[in-house]
Amino acid sequence: MAKLVLDKRPPLRAPYLIAGFGGWPNGGNVATDTVYFLQSTLQAERIGEITSDDLYIYSSPTLASRPVTVIREGVLDALRFPSNTLFAYQHQDAEHDLLFLQGIEPDLHWQQFADAIIECLQAFQVQRLYTIGGYLDYAPHTRLPRLSAVVTHENLLTELEEYDIDLADYEGPTSIQSYLLAACRDHGIEGMSLWGGAPSYIQGSYPRLTQMMLQCLSQLWDLPLDLEEIEEQVTDMEATLNEQIDLNPELADYIHRLEQAYDQSEGPPPDMNTETIVDEIQQFLRRRRDHPSGND
Repeated sequence: MAKLVLDKRPPLRAPYLIAGFGGWPNGGNVATDTVYFLQSTLQAERIGEITSDDLYIYSSPTLASRPVTVIREGVLDALRFPSNTLFAYQHQDAEHDLLFLQGIEPDLHWQQFADAIIECLQAFQVQRLYTIGGYLDYAPHTRLPRLSAVVTHENLLTELEEYDIDLADYEGPTSIQSYLLAACRDHGIEGMSLWGGAPSYIQGSYPRLTQMMLQCLSQLWDLPLDLEEIEEQVTDMEATLNEQIDLNPELADYIHRLEQAYDQSEGPPPDMNTETIVDEIQQFLRRRRDHPSGND
């Protein structure tokens, strides 16, 4: 069963814990990309893990929880299993130090997983849990992604008033993010989940959404971040997409109609052949990744 294993217990001042999970609630890879950027940029120290025994179905069709193998020139080099790793960052110029949890949404035993995280929150006297999540939206890349929030306590809503963040309204299948918020609420710990929508035709990472999420967290925590690397990724992806739009009138029409629906807060027009267009864009982006020189 899942359990907390701490290799180090650094003294932390009123820390926040920020968690991002691969898997279903990671549209545009915003959860994993955001937490990885923070952990790596701030050079946070690895301090432990939540063991993954019995948490994952290794044959899961989602691929997120499958073990990863590394084979080099026919020789098995490494085999890596899903992990949930904890990092700590002592933020000298702010009121709150930071903990980061990089992981994968469990397939099984959510209660035991939540218990391990609650144990971590209590061990470091964490003041608030933040979780990051992403979903695929009928949104064009030519518009800024929408951010939304879910909180455990109504008083937290006042902190969001000065930011362009929607308050989520949703009923349906849930993610580990919401499950953890419920566990925090039951233990009297503040929790906030920040979500963003990525265009459904983008496969893999969507840097524009990651950029917006990082900007939001930077403001919430008074944490200056150098986002130049992410901004370059945004510029490159949008240039690639706009190049494809210029070459494809059908795609240009699709994006234009998505813009109209998005501006009116509506879903896609019912007569749009979304699956074909999405597949075409994804194939184009894959070709550009495989042949960055442009020789498709």
